[in-house]
Amino acid sequence: MRLKKDLYGLKQAPRAWYSKIDQYFTDHGFRRSKSEPTLYIKTQGQHTLLLCLYVDDFIYTGINTNMIMDFREDMMKTFEMIDLGLMSYFLGIEAR
Repeated sequence: MRLKKDLYGLKQAPRAWYSKIDQYFTDHGFRRSKSEPTLYIKTQGQHTLLLCLYVDDFIYTGINTNMIMDFREDMMKTFEMIDLGLMSYFLGIEAR
């Protein structure tokens, strides 16, 4: 997913964005990884949703389709975003 509204131009914009998205994830049951601060983990029963944040993009994955779709729909309602669809490459590596 990618945010439609860019936050560039202001010195404090990246910090404000990170604070806002971090608060959103925390409020919605995610916990931040201790070893990787841009990795967020949400567990519901035996299902896990993993989310990696990078500037104004993020990727997410999980096994439970309902959990993934609920997350996607809530993010689209809360933030002005576009969904770039299924990922085909990440860091130059083909993803399937």
